[in-house]
Amino acid sequence: MSAPQYAEKALASSSSSATHPHHGAEEAVTLNVDPNTLTVADLYDKEKFDLETMDNKLVFQLLQCGPEGLTQAEAEARIHK
Repeated sequence: MSAPQYAEKALASSSSSATHPHHGAEEAVTLNVDPNTLTVADLYDKEKFDLETMDNKLVFQLLQCGPEGLTQAEAEARIHK
C-alpha cells in the first residue's frame, strides 16, 4: 500500500525565462492537506511527510510559519490551543 499524496508540484508560469530551465516556468509547491488538522505524530511520520527532503516553502506552509519562526504571541497562542 502506498502512502497518500499530501503534496504535489505544479508548474506555474513566471515572467523571467532566464532563471529556470523550463523556459519561464518555476515550480510551485502546493499542500493537499489542511495544516490545522495535522498532529505532531503526522509530522514525524516520514511516510506522510519527510521534512528533511521537502521543499522549504512547503515545510513552512505545513508549520504555518516563515523562516523567521513565530512571534512570542503566536507561540503562546499555539500553546494554549
